[in-house]
Amino acid sequence: MKHAAILINEGPLEDPRETPSGARVPHLSAAAFCLTAATRGAIERASGDRRLTRVKTEVSDGGIAQVCRIFETRRTPSLLVIEIATTGEPLLRELDALAEICDPETKVVLIGTQNDIGLYRTLMERGIAEYLVGTITPLAYVATVQRLFAQEAETKLGKVFAFIGANGGVGASTLAQNVAWTIAEEQASPTLLLDLDFRFGSAAVNLDLKSVMGLEKYIGDVEKLDAALLDQLIVRRGKYLSVLPGFDDALCDVETAPDAIERLIEIARTSFPYVVLDLPHDWSLGSLDALTLADEVIVVASPDLPNLRNARAIMERLRALRPNDAPTQVVLNTCRMPRRKEIPADKFAKGIDVLTCATITFDPATFGAAATDGRTIREQAPRSKAQGSVRDLAQSLTGRGKTRRRGRLRRLLGFD
Repeated sequence: MKHAAILINEGPLEDPRETPSGARVPHLSAAAFCLTAATRGAIERASGDRRLTRVKTEVSDGGIAQVCRIFETRRTPSLLVIEIATTGEPLLRELDALAEICDPETKVVLIGTQNDIGLYRTLMERGIAEYLVGTITPLAYVATVQRLFAQEAETKLGKVFAFIGANGGVGASTLAQNVAWTIAEEQASPTLLLDLDFRFGSAAVNLDLKSVMGLEKYIGDVEKLDAALLDQLIVRRGKYLSVLPGFDDALCDVETAPDAIERLIEIARTSFPYVVLDLPHDWSLGSLDALTLADEVIVVASPDLPNLRNARAIMERLRALRPNDAPTQVVLNTCRMPRRKEIPADKFAKGIDVLTCATITFDPATFGAAATDGRTIREQAPRSKAQGSVRDLAQSLTGRGKTRRRGRLRRLLGFD
């Protein structure tokens, strides 16, 4: 593995290697030894990150000397992170002592203040896995551990977007389905929609799909789930969208295996650039796994008091699950419904402690006609305000701007 010295600053992360991916690090043990409160605090915050949930980290005070004392009679963990203050010959003597007690499989990361290429080369020659310079941040620490241990490191992982409703009937499934179709068609990118409400999901009905029989045979046995099986179970809709529509028999006597959702998501993100999760309206371990693994979470709510209460509870849990992630997006659906008293979007946002909520105007004619015909809003009314809101959300998730309109001449010449 090639290594390079990394300068970590308090400001925005400019080096892409300091930006964590969606990959989860496999089960391993780690020990961090810190000399400063800033480093200790950053590592403790990073240890609660969703991508490091399988890493059991012990954080202690002290440097290399303390490491040598503690592990003189114990095996060293998979990862040792040590903050150093010494340089020159004293540091080299400490490293010699560390080498005496360090197991060959252990990766060692040093955090220091000296930004010197000569020192860096010396450390690499002595088997140090990484040398970080400056004040470490939680996200930079997560990215470092990912580079050293992340599963599927050689595979480009797709982005995962999870949609969850604050209440039943708020349109979270409809929004997830339309966002998935919009990403697939307007970005011309393979996209997978996972309907995780295996029994009573609406993806197959709303998108006019035939369920593929067989998911219920495998969802109870995680060992049988792999990329080849997923490819057999999904249904294609159009050129770019694939859908896993759920059970063919909604009332079958099958229990979902505890790790099945996690396994499905990990398989999906290695096969598709974009994965959209339509979560059921429950609070199961599977839903928690999905919300933990997703790169972005979108909470969909209606602008009323019960939704405000539920959205506040969901947002509090998401902040605990995802402490180092960007703020969760909240979408208020069916806004400005006639003769209904609503909570204004700005007050709703203040009530759940977010800066703003996106809004989608109540449009029963467009959504109703699309659902009846088994079509998406983009197919039913591509220039409607509803589709404009869906497009804005899709673009904000993928980070891509508006696509060029396809001109008649380009179609005639065969470019589109």
